Amino acid sequence: MTAIDIDTLQDWVGTEETLTDCVRESAVRQFRYTLEDYLVDADQEIVPPGFHWTLFQPMVPSAHLGEDGHTRSLGLLPEMPLPSRMWAGGDVMFRSPLGIGDEVVRHTKVDRIEEKAGGSGTLIFVTLSHEIEVRGRAHISETQTLVYRNPGMPAGRGLPGREQGTGRPFRADSVMLFRYSALTFNSHRIHYDRSYAQDVENYPDLVVHGPLQATLLINDVAASLGHSRIGFSYRGLAPLYVDETAYLCRTGGGAGEAWVERAPGDTTMKGKFVPVSKS
Repeated sequence: MTAIDIDTLQDWVGTEETLTDCVRESAVRQFRYTLEDYLVDADQEIVPPGFHWTLFQPMVPSAHLGEDGHTRSLGLLPEMPLPSRMWAGGDVMFRSPLGIGDEVVRHTKVDRIEEKAGGSGTLIFVTLSHEIEVRGRAHISETQTLVYRNPGMPAGRGLPGREQGTGRPFRADSVMLFRYSALTFNSHRIHYDRSYAQDVENYPDLVVHGPLQATLLINDVAASLGHSRIGFSYRGLAPLYVDETAYLCRTGGGAGEAWVERAPGDTTMKGKFVPVSKS
C-alpha cells in the first residue's frame, strides 16, 4: 500500500489557477443532442445548466494518463498516492446562464485536502472552489469535492430492485455514457470499458458519470421552476450503472430536495436546491 504524506499534500492548499475557454455553438449542440430529452426547454441561445462541466477540461498526451484513463494529476494538484479519482459531490450556484459565443474565465483554488478512513479503506478528499466569469461578471460559483481511492476497492452495488420509483424515469445507455465522456474529454475507463470496470475497479458494470446525474437533476429542477437560476448542493451516495432504470425525483416548490433513485430508499445521488435572485 502506498504511504500517504498528508502534510506534504496539504502544502498544495491555497494553490490557484485561471483558465479560459469558449462556449462554442457546436459543443452546445452536441450537449443538447446527448441529453436533449432531459434538458430544460429554453432559448437556443441560452446554454442549459450543467454545460459548464464540459469546459476547462485538462488536455494532456495519452502518455500522461494513468491505468484508469484519468490524467495522473490536475494542473493545480500533485499526483495523488491513491490513483482512482471520482466526484464526491459539490455545491453550485447558477447566477446567470452562459450564452453561445461567450469567452469564459474560471478561477480555481484548492480549499482543502483531507485524509479520511472509509468503510472500504483510506480516502483522500480534495475540495476545490471555482468562480466562472464572463466579461468580469460572475455567472457560476461552485465548490467541487473529489475523492481519491485505491482501485479495486469494493464498490457499492445498490439495493435489490423493489417497487418502482416515483419520479421521472431515465436510463443511461452505453451510447449516452460514451457521448458524455467525449463531451467532457473524460477518458476514465469505468464509463466505457466494461472489462476494466468489472475486473480492476470491482464494479458490476459501466458507471454513469456523477456530473451527468447532477446535470439531469438540475435541469429537472429548472424546468419545474421555469428558470435556471438555481443553487444546488449535492453528493453521490452510490454508483448508478449503465442501462439501469432510475428516476429524477424532487419535492418542494421554490426550494426543496432532489435526488436520483432506482427505487424508494435506493438513492444514488441527492441534493437540495434553492432559487437564486437575478443579479
